[in-house]
Amino acid sequence: MEQSELKGIIFDMDGVLINSEPFHYKVWEETLKRRGIRLDYEVYKPCIGSTVGFLMRLLQENYGIDEKDEELLLEMKKIKQEMVEEEGYPPLIPHVEELLERLNNAGYDLAVASSSPQSYIEQVTENRKIRKYFKYLVSGESVENPKPAPDIFLKTAKILGVSPEDCMVVEDSANGCRAARAADMTCMGYYNPDSGKQDLSSAYIVVEGYDEIDGPYMEKVYRHSRHLPVTVCETKRLQIREMTREDIPKLMEICAQETSQDACEGVAKPLNEELDNFESYRTYMYEMCDMGYWVVSEKNTGKIIGRAGVEPKFWNNKKTVVELGYIIDQKYRGQGYAYEACRGILEEASKRGAVYIHCRIKKNNVPSRSLAQKLGFEPIDYRLEGDDKDMEVWRYTC
Repeated sequence: MEQSELKGIIFDMDGVLINSEPFHYKVWEETLKRRGIRLDYEVYKPCIGSTVGFLMRLLQENYGIDEKDEELLLEMKKIKQEMVEEEGYPPLIPHVEELLERLNNAGYDLAVASSSPQSYIEQVTENRKIRKYFKYLVSGESVENPKPAPDIFLKTAKILGVSPEDCMVVEDSANGCRAARAADMTCMGYYNPDSGKQDLSSAYIVVEGYDEIDGPYMEKVYRHSRHLPVTVCETKRLQIREMTREDIPKLMEICAQETSQDACEGVAKPLNEELDNFESYRTYMYEMCDMGYWVVSEKNTGKIIGRAGVEPKFWNNKKTVVELGYIIDQKYRGQGYAYEACRGILEEASKRGAVYIHCRIKKNNVPSRSLAQKLGFEPIDYRLEGDDKDMEVWRYTC
């Protein structure tokens, strides 16, 4: 079976690219006010992320307005145009243009899938100078069923020429997140306080800003949502990536080597225990903590030569630390691989905001003590309860 790969990223427009929900509510509030009706925001809120047709049904249910009232729609469009001429189009969400530039440069196909009318999507993206980033603009009015049905996302994927499972969606509404999930697409929820208290629980992950998001981050979110291994970092000779179930026998073989008994990571667990616990380990360590022990392999051959990584640990029932561990296949020792792997991991940990990294080393483990010194670790006056008296604690300052 061919493995999924992130190819297309689909953006909702209102509340995701532009901060338009307050503007739209204001338009409808003024439109109904001229009919002598006060539009309650709680009545309006369920339509966020869906189409005008969906709103018209809500207005019929709550205020007795004919859902096919063409005069009301014409009046709304007139008021909307007046407000655009007076106030301009809604502003871009902060940092969204930089995000689009980064994703475009990373080679992803980008598209808009919005419940707004086609002409409005075109006008807004042109006016706000972001049209150039998108291959296609798709309106919810072009499909039979509005969000939360998956129709618009499935149509957009088809137009992009990619499978739904190879797409990611960015949404700010409950309707949009549910639609993405129904389409079997990974959904990143964008929390926009101006979109009301939206239930984004259908999204795989929720973010509050775009300033730190780039292609590698989107790739990681996508791969984690599909339980696919993520490349943590690469060095001159090595690739360090999350492990898969298929890696475990080789890793257990390396961990069971007699000369690995003094390694920081400790003695290997039985293979069946590793296999039984792998799903929960992957979910908790990789997908939730964004840490864990990872596979170390040669870039040019793909051969697994060890295991290394960082894990959160709870020391002496009160101190939470991040601990580094590694094991290198004895056939590959003495060639600088341990230093190269650990150096790459420390640099990655620093990028992720780590402050201190700790490790535990037995006093007679000369290779590990020498490596720790070379990496910049220093011994500290701390003893872990339950450790032998010859176990030292070393600390690295990022």
